[in-house]
Amino acid sequence: MDAKERRTALCTILKETEQPVTGTELAKMLGVSRQVIVGDIALLRAGGVHVYATPQG
Repeated sequence: MDAKERRTALCTILKETEQPVTGTELAKMLGVSRQVIVGDIALLRAGGVHVYATPQG
């Protein structure tokens, strides 16, 4: 899975999940480190995608 596919999958997971999901959980689902998820979310936000963060994920 390349970076673009991963970010697409990340968006899909976040849209379809009703409960907060932690960066660690997302990393395990996508087979990358939590830091990669943090970077992907930053890129998605910079691209105009609304990603909400809570203390629970």
